[in-house]
Amino acid sequence: MQRALVGVIRLTDIRVAYGAMHLWLVWYILVRPVPRRGIYRFHRRRGRSRWQAALDVYRSFYYFGQAIIDRFAVYAGCPFEVKVENKNLYYDRVHSPEGFIMLFTHLGNAEMAGYQLATPDKPMHVLAYGGESPVVLQNRARVLAQNNIDMIIVQDHDMSHIYRINEVLQQGDVLTLAADRRMGESGTVTCTFMGAPAQLPAGPFQICVSARRPVLLVFALKEGLYAYHIYAEQLEVDASLPRRKQAQDLADRFAGRLEEMALTHPYQWFNMYDFWEK
Repeated sequence: MQRALVGVIRLTDIRVAYGAMHLWLVWYILVRPVPRRGIYRFHRRRGRSRWQAALDVYRSFYYFGQAIIDRFAVYAGCPFEVKVENKNLYYDRVHSPEGFIMLFTHLGNAEMAGYQLATPDKPMHVLAYGGESPVVLQNRARVLAQNNIDMIIVQDHDMSHIYRINEVLQQGDVLTLAADRRMGESGTVTCTFMGAPAQLPAGPFQICVSARRPVLLVFALKEGLYAYHIYAEQLEVDASLPRRKQAQDLADRFAGRLEEMALTHPYQWFNMYDFWEK
């Protein structure tokens, strides 16, 4: 089905895929109670009534479907118009001999940002979950390779990705991490997010503090049929704090900025689990 989707987009128009999505979207929402509940609770927390939040769930899943289709559109060779905020900041880091870390989120389409920010001047390495389908992994690896990007696959049975992370940073490359989604039973850090305690993964912030490399926070948000807006900004580590508190401070800064962007682009919030679950 995924190979067929790439073929459909090549032969027709991306809007055909968007339209067909309505045929199965309601069914998908009904049979996926955990993501539905997570998205519903997010919209309730931003002040929406029950009925408004219920309608917002549909709209959020529709935007999520667009983000997935856009990924396959890239595989099919469709061009996207992308505006990059603070482009000079990003390329100053690229042209520096020192490596740096980019923190991504599940607000918007992080994979699109990776394709657009890739450069032949400095390799980019993406820490990625290895549990997706072979079609996605194969197509992603092919497109990434064309853009001087490779994947560091997180394996459940070993910690080999930790050694690869250290190697990447030592050789002055770019490391990208998703910093807003827990995986399994990994450690967490508690931050205030939208007025309540929320759990973020501790690992990305601990890596940033230990690596002592510049940290950029990146969002890629859809703003038109073939248009994306990428925001890149510096996220400072407060070196004056005790070492044990630096990761918490960095996570708090990250959560504050994520909240601001989520409230201005609420339908592109794709973290489909309950952030506030105890």
